[in-house]
Amino acid sequence: MKILIVPMAAMAETSGPTGRCRLLAEGFRDAGMETATCKARDVNYKTIPGIQDYYLDTPMPFGLPRAIASRTFPIARKLGITSRKTVNSFDEVLWFTGNLDYRYLGKSVDSVRKAIRDFRADAVYSEFSISAIIASKIENIPLYATVSYPTQHEFAHRSDLAGGLNKLLAEYGLPEADSALQLFDRADKSFCPSIRKLEPIEKDSVHYCGALKSVSLKEPSSSRDKILVYMGSGTISPKKMQDVMKNAFAGSSYQVYIASASLKEETVDNIHIARRWDFGTMLDEAALFINHGGQNSIVDGLLHGVPQIMVPGKVFERKYNADSIVRNNAGVVVSVADFNPVYIRDAAEQAIRSKEMAANATALGKELAETGGMDVMIREIK
Repeated sequence: MKILIVPMAAMAETSGPTGRCRLLAEGFRDAGMETATCKARDVNYKTIPGIQDYYLDTPMPFGLPRAIASRTFPIARKLGITSRKTVNSFDEVLWFTGNLDYRYLGKSVDSVRKAIRDFRADAVYSEFSISAIIASKIENIPLYATVSYPTQHEFAHRSDLAGGLNKLLAEYGLPEADSALQLFDRADKSFCPSIRKLEPIEKDSVHYCGALKSVSLKEPSSSRDKILVYMGSGTISPKKMQDVMKNAFAGSSYQVYIASASLKEETVDNIHIARRWDFGTMLDEAALFINHGGQNSIVDGLLHGVPQIMVPGKVFERKYNADSIVRNNAGVVVSVADFNPVYIRDAAEQAIRSKEMAANATALGKELAETGGMDVMIREIK
């Protein structure tokens, strides 16, 4: 079987779709499937050794011309302007990143179709890619997709943002949609990389697979001395994140590791900054994980039994994920308004000292690790 994986593209820094794309590609390949990817050369682009990769166009925020978008978007993020934008549904994310722009949809669907034909794919896997869904339907081959509870049409949607999408669907003779999010329901089978306790989706076509990555569950270490920090994009500006972390933890007994593609790499005493860290390894030595509430980050923290401080800002999905962790008493939510050194330091002490939070995080992580992971997906696809 030959399967083409297409992750959502964006100029914004995000570890979600690209990280899962790598796990999917390696998992399918190791299961004997011939696997290729179709990825945009955006800020998140990274090659996967041994996996053939096809070109995908990069969307521009709001569909702006590249010359304008490539200058204004990074500046807006550094100034923290994007963090003040309220995002109520996933189709707003698609619109903001340019994934619903009519011109982009036309180009990217053509790119995915070309990849399907060149690779002679038997099936397409959409990692939140609208273009991949449309291309698979035009080429009339099986479609599989990643889904989550807060990205469902029923959770929240914007019908007024589907104009360009429906124009393209009509051109290809495909059924129109009330919102872009309804397209995910057109997959033959969908997979939620979570557990029902965190994301209760009631649809027959959705299969829970828990964590995609394999993790050897360990007993919590008594010598955890690291605080890991990753904020993705749009919640807290990189500069503010850096300043708050330095003022909150400089000179403390913890080694603080900040991951950001927008900050200068440096080490000053116990504060370390780099584009990427191997959080998968470092979480075993972490006392706390401070993040933006993204699904990948949430799951990674739980798999290693680490309490979390989450700053979801005004983004609906991150708010849902963070609230879900709080409901299960495995972490603390901090608002953007309270994101200051004193508040973060107090929240950190609360989370680190709580044996109940650590125990709950460990229990949720155990369930995530034992739900089936890639084996569920491979069994259902094959």
